[in-house]
Amino acid sequence: MIAIPARPVIRGIQIGALAVALSACAVSGDVPTSSLPYDTLAPGWESKFSLDWNAASPKDGTTVLSGRIGGRSGHFASALRLLAQSLDSSGNVVGNRIAWVQGGVPGYGAVYFEIDRVKAAESYRVAVWDYTFIEAGARIP
Repeated sequence: MIAIPARPVIRGIQIGALAVALSACAVSGDVPTSSLPYDTLAPGWESKFSLDWNAASPKDGTTVLSGRIGGRSGHFASALRLLAQSLDSSGNVVGNRIAWVQGGVPGYGAVYFEIDRVKAAESYRVAVWDYTFIEAGARIP
């Protein structure tokens, strides 16, 4: 049996954890995306959340999508992100934007959201991209 010193192993784990944390920070803001093969990372989100939104066109040539997202379960949803998709007249996706819902969504409650700098298009689609439920102090996917 070969003895491996604990110090180098622990150092390697620490460096790996730091690399993961730094890469997560690099994408923590609104994320413009060019092409996505799917419209959510959370299939079935419609049974857990409701969305009501409108589009407005500011003078800079982009669109702002704003509205309310409500929780249909009794769980607090933290780290919730929405995907806004710009669609052409044929329904093809011509632009994507992922944005955080600041503060999360309370269970059985609703909060306001705004997704700015969305590519101007014929129509739009908004979906829950991903989220994490908080229950009794633990994260539940």
